[in-house]
Amino acid sequence: MLSNSDKLSIKLKDPHMHNVLVNHWTRNTNFQSITFLIRNEENRKQTLMIAELQSGIGIFIKTAAGKPIMTVRTPNSSDSLGKIMHPAQATLYKIVKTIAPVGEHYLVLKTPTQEPAMRIEKVLVSMYPIGKAVGLIGTSCVYWLKRMDGTILGYIRPKLVHKSNTLVLKFSSTEKDEQTRAMMLGVTMLFMITEAYPQLRVMLEESVKKNDPLRRYI
Repeated sequence: MLSNSDKLSIKLKDPHMHNVLVNHWTRNTNFQSITFLIRNEENRKQTLMIAELQSGIGIFIKTAAGKPIMTVRTPNSSDSLGKIMHPAQATLYKIVKTIAPVGEHYLVLKTPTQEPAMRIEKVLVSMYPIGKAVGLIGTSCVYWLKRMDGTILGYIRPKLVHKSNTLVLKFSSTEKDEQTRAMMLGVTMLFMITEAYPQLRVMLEESVKKNDPLRRYI
């Protein structure tokens, strides 16, 4: 499925949810499930997958027909962006922050070996911070996704639309490996709740603490 789709977009399914999140949320806002559509931008915006942010758990990604693909969760520690898990709940990758002269960079580590699988590099010089500043877009989330040797696998950027903080994930046309593309999609979903809608990350983490009070002290 992913090997045949070189450009995806991710957006809230409910268009009214954008206004709720931007204008009416608090860190203690209760929710059960918030749905995102993962669409093929090169095929009439066909919905390929559904991502459901579930209170107290994380993000469940499945095909449009309902077959589970992966689970994405926030971490217990502040030095990690999150983790990507198999539907059976085994952790496949962890995304950790790395030291960089400017901006925010990350490494995707395979588990349990901790072998680096991908670099994530923040793009600071682009039109998107300007677009956010003047209100054209809601986020300036722009990242290169690269192999450890520097080969570009793709990028994440905002889509220029009003009233929706939509992210675009563009795969390199030469990178067709399904597992690699799934890893990139998992990373993009973490940025969806961390930069596109940071309110959602806060809401999710608060709901996790309510379900598991011990995580308050981890």
